[in-house]
Amino acid sequence: MKRPLILLFAVTLAGVSVTEAAPRLWGDTITEFAVDLHRAICSIDTEENIIFSPLGATLILGMIKLGARGATSQQIREVLKLQGNQESEEFSGLRKLVSIISEENKEFAFNLANALYLQECFHVKEQYLHSNRDFFKSEIKLVNFQDLKASAKIISAWVERQTNGKIKHMFSSGDFEPLTKLVLVNAVYFRGEWKHKFSPEATRPQDFTVKRGNVTKIPMMHLQTATKIGYFSHNDLKYKVLELPYKGDKISLVLALPEENVEIKDLEKKLTEPVLREWSTKMTQEMVEISLPRFKIEQKVDLKRSLLNLNVTNVFDQTCNLSGITGNFYLNFTLESNLSSFALPSNPYTVIVPLTFLTW
Repeated sequence: MKRPLILLFAVTLAGVSVTEAAPRLWGDTITEFAVDLHRAICSIDTEENIIFSPLGATLILGMIKLGARGATSQQIREVLKLQGNQESEEFSGLRKLVSIISEENKEFAFNLANALYLQECFHVKEQYLHSNRDFFKSEIKLVNFQDLKASAKIISAWVERQTNGKIKHMFSSGDFEPLTKLVLVNAVYFRGEWKHKFSPEATRPQDFTVKRGNVTKIPMMHLQTATKIGYFSHNDLKYKVLELPYKGDKISLVLALPEENVEIKDLEKKLTEPVLREWSTKMTQEMVEISLPRFKIEQKVDLKRSLLNLNVTNVFDQTCNLSGITGNFYLNFTLESNLSSFALPSNPYTVIVPLTFLTW
């Protein structure tokens, strides 16, 4: 299906919940990385709908950065736009941001989880484990990768628990090998209720144009409500931006809709961190009539290819330096994939389940 609108990175943190300077700065930094990663993914998957978690990718790269040295560390530092000379400076803002996101909230469910699965008897520096616990609240677990089936079952069960049962049987024995020493896993689970609910009775089949001008019937949701909307123009490119808040006003879905004569790819090329920041400052409250397609997206993203396009190359070749993890240089470090699921239903709940994992 041709992308008729942009769902801005699935969820954004509203200013009401990010009040300290460091988390706000890290929010801008992650947005900048999200724009870069989005372009890298688009260059690979030009015809597909795209759903990914920039926060999940940031956390996985951060977990690698804690053990990386030399050029390996520098490339990650550059792609994440890290500031400061020490780990405490580089990740202090991200640690606060993770704490804010992880706070228990009665209005919605937002689970952000990280884990390191280590081969039994495999020596890892205590400082590396301590930093992962401290900065990313990572769980440290031991498994025996000699038993591939059991290892896959154990890690899949963790993923299923963290995603409230939405991702099952994530791993199989074919995802690992007896020489696997370390698996880093990140899972993000969100379930929220719309502040202004779509009524299922107002959802009805309507014509929808897909790529190459073909028209099909799909369920279209309808809602009349007061919410934030903005009208923007860059040269001849005109589009609207709409914010749909979830209950509690701390998380919103942001959508961008180009005018009929504007290609979605042309709007995507205009996305930058300053442009996205401009959206939040220039949208105003209006009474609007909203029509949105009801849909669900599931996608696996090749993060390795995307990161190679962003010049994160050292971690994947023979010059990789991860001596901060074990004190030795290790090769065959492989970033596997990102599995994301996003549903936009007419009932009051939306579920976003991005997961990132890598093996070494």
